[in-house]
Amino acid sequence: TPVAAGMIDAYAGALGTLFARDADGRHAFGGRLALIAGTSACHIVATNGAHFVPGVWGPYNSALLPGVWALEGGQSAAGALLDN
Repeated sequence: TPVAAGMIDAYAGALGTLFARDADGRHAFGGRLALIAGTSACHIVATNGAHFVPGVWGPYNSALLPGVWALEGGQSAAGALLDN
């Protein structure tokens, strides 16, 4: 089990979500999207290579695991809107 100290909360959640084992017991992160919700909402995907997408943050190399690229998007006040 990968363990990260001092990791951003959304990336810690994405690490557990994106790299969970599939039904065959393999780590298959392709085709998965992590939606981490709290005060903000963050969408994170992981890829084997750099993908530059207009309006999407990243790609960030090795932010989740060594050699894995992450892309991210979100809304900073999404969860706080439900407080009212």
